[in-house]
Amino acid sequence: MSALDQAHFAMLEKLLDAEFVPHLPPLLDKTKPPDQQKKKNLSRAFGAYALSKVCGIGADDSAKAVVDDFDDFGIDAIYYRGPSETLYLVQSKLKAAEQFSQDEALAFGQGIRKLLEQDFTGFNANVQNRKAEIEDALDNCSHIKLVIAHTGSGISKHAEDALDDLFPGDDDGDVRLERPVIDYDARQVTEDLVAAKAYEKVNVDLWLSKSTSVTEPRVTYFGLAQLIDLVALHKTHGKALYEKNIRTFLGIKKNEVNISIQKSLRTSPQNFVYLNNGVTALCELVEPKGHKGARRKLRIRGLSVVNGAQTIATSAQFVADSAGSDISTAKVSFTLIKSDADTEFGKQVTRARNHQTPVLFSDFAALDDRQETLRRELAYLGIHYAFKPGVLDTAASANHIRIDDAAQALAMFQIDPRYIVWLKKEPARLLDMNSVQYKDLFAQTVTPFQVANSVRFLRYVVKRMTAEAAHAEGLERLAYKHGTYVAAWILAKRVRDAAIAPVLIDEKKLEAQLSAPFDQLRQTHWNLTRAVGKGPLALFRNQTDVTPLVEKIAIEHYALGADPVVGHKQKQHKPGQPYPEDLFAYLAAKAPQIGNLS
Repeated sequence: MSALDQAHFAMLEKLLDAEFVPHLPPLLDKTKPPDQQKKKNLSRAFGAYALSKVCGIGADDSAKAVVDDFDDFGIDAIYYRGPSETLYLVQSKLKAAEQFSQDEALAFGQGIRKLLEQDFTGFNANVQNRKAEIEDALDNCSHIKLVIAHTGSGISKHAEDALDDLFPGDDDGDVRLERPVIDYDARQVTEDLVAAKAYEKVNVDLWLSKSTSVTEPRVTYFGLAQLIDLVALHKTHGKALYEKNIRTFLGIKKNEVNISIQKSLRTSPQNFVYLNNGVTALCELVEPKGHKGARRKLRIRGLSVVNGAQTIATSAQFVADSAGSDISTAKVSFTLIKSDADTEFGKQVTRARNHQTPVLFSDFAALDDRQETLRRELAYLGIHYAFKPGVLDTAASANHIRIDDAAQALAMFQIDPRYIVWLKKEPARLLDMNSVQYKDLFAQTVTPFQVANSVRFLRYVVKRMTAEAAHAEGLERLAYKHGTYVAAWILAKRVRDAAIAPVLIDEKKLEAQLSAPFDQLRQTHWNLTRAVGKGPLALFRNQTDVTPLVEKIAIEHYALGADPVVGHKQKQHKPGQPYPEDLFAYLAAKAPQIGNLS
């Protein structure tokens, strides 16, 4: 089993510090240095976090169950659930890579045996203060469940054996101890971290008129929905209503479809159903719940509109902006299909139905589950990640990243210099979810820290190159304007370590530390670009020109001109390679790193 990776470990610590530490009982020993107290509190909070997930309770209740401190005999949390008569005993270890060890299992076992005997001698004040409560739980419980929470690479074999010794044989032991031990491991931590930032499921009751249904090959309902009912869903659930759509609301005045929708509502709402393509939605569960005349009530769970976001959101905006407007006569054709939107069929429906407004090929990257995972992970860092086009997803700031920002920035850290030209000639290739480039850029190994740090880096370079272009003239101005990605690609290799670290780059430190290297690179960039003797626009769109230019700039900027390995690898270019792969890999690896960025 793999240990919790650094990125998710950092996200977990942020969550524990913000949501669980404030509810913990105070540390018994406050003489420790602040950094040690913080580390101890995070470790204690992890026990509460695991308990909250295992038992489905809130941070406040789970934190109150924590007894972890000094002299706890290996028991970090004690929680009794009355309705099920179950006592939970938790041991947690917030260690990045270590296995749960035999010593830890033995300590846990010692504490459990003492509790079962109701022997409280030697336990710390957190346990002593709850003595009466714990005694009642031990007297009344019918089940005792043991929870091992850890972030390392699993439970060691010796620890498993030690835990196994706790359970009763045929003639001895406490029969209330239940197998198996609940193993709350790194995989489960990762899943729960990602799931916590998901949009809430939309569970609603919806009326359809003139409805009909089929059961084969999939349960599907067809009918007319009151537009005002869909507007109400939009107001209540917001983006969660469109979670599986490839885009969110595209804006009011920038799109002909939006303008047409508003005009229809303003002049002839009763004819709206004839002038609109309708709404398609997927759901996890749908059941008929009665009817009134020609209207049927449907109980829907896990609703997601996969086509028609424009219709609903624009109508909601119209109602909000038009005081006294009446759209009660407006209806819309509504198709509801029982299918999980995450299945291949659900994604196929989403692709096929999205033709009411022009769809960019890159928009379908929104169907990639990887993008939703990144959105949730970046949310832990306080960053909004917009991977669907939408009116609210246009701002660019340190805490707001679009999918195209991410793709461009991650491309700068690739060893392959062809990304420089692809960004100039065919940037859509990077957002085609079926392309090799997209799969490399958004690989499973890419962390939210890497995305955020790469974007912050590229924005700095773009800002500096734009400023240089504004103060330059002639071919030099064009070299800076069209050669931004060359400069960014070269400089990115020098901040590689900082970009992949599980900590966010500080923008002020980035500016301070990159100022001098950027100035040096800019001059080298211009000198060697000018020496090519070709117009910058044509040059930077031609891979045959860009690859040798980047090679020369990298060698000079990284001070590798006298490196004998470089000369050797320059002679070893293998036929059939699109660029000298071994040489570029070596240059990237030898790029001197710039530190103190976070």
